[in-house]
Amino acid sequence: MIGSMSHLVYKAITEDHDEQVLKDLRRITRKPEFMPESPKEIAWELLVTVYMGTKNSSEETKKRARNLANDIGCKFTACKIDDLFDSMKNLFTNIIGKEPKFVSEGGTHAEDLALQNIQARQRMVLAYLMAQLSPWGAGESGFLLVLGTANLDEGLRGYMTKYDCSSADINPIGGINKNDLKLF
Repeated sequence: MIGSMSHLVYKAITEDHDEQVLKDLRRITRKPEFMPESPKEIAWELLVTVYMGTKNSSEETKKRARNLANDIGCKFTACKIDDLFDSMKNLFTNIIGKEPKFVSEGGTHAEDLALQNIQARQRMVLAYLMAQLSPWGAGESGFLLVLGTANLDEGLRGYMTKYDCSSADINPIGGINKNDLKLF
């Protein structure tokens, strides 16, 4: 979806010669002389992706995320959120006096669901931290927006964790059902 948007912006600038689109892009990138040479160059300036895996995440999933970022042309970084998750789980254990476990570790379904939801919510918090401080980390000013990944079906059915990937500044696929997304 974002790759397609970069292509539309590039077309508007290079084929349609839309000066307003170029002006807007330069304002957004804070680069008054910016003239993109490809849609990927636009994506590189506007989008940072963060793969937030755990010790249970596969290398294949991480590879797919990296390949998608490369196809779009955006920045990609990867991190593990295990320390963040373990800290929250340990804090809860210290407060309640019992350690919740995943079903695979002998826990109940209630424990398992709560632990999965905490991972999802921590990703949202980290996404906002990355959006606010990534430019600062790169020696730039400003901030980034967080894009959501919840589709229409998830929203209508309520099949999502509240305050996870469904919480974002912009959700490009929020109005598209899963079947239509697959066709895209």
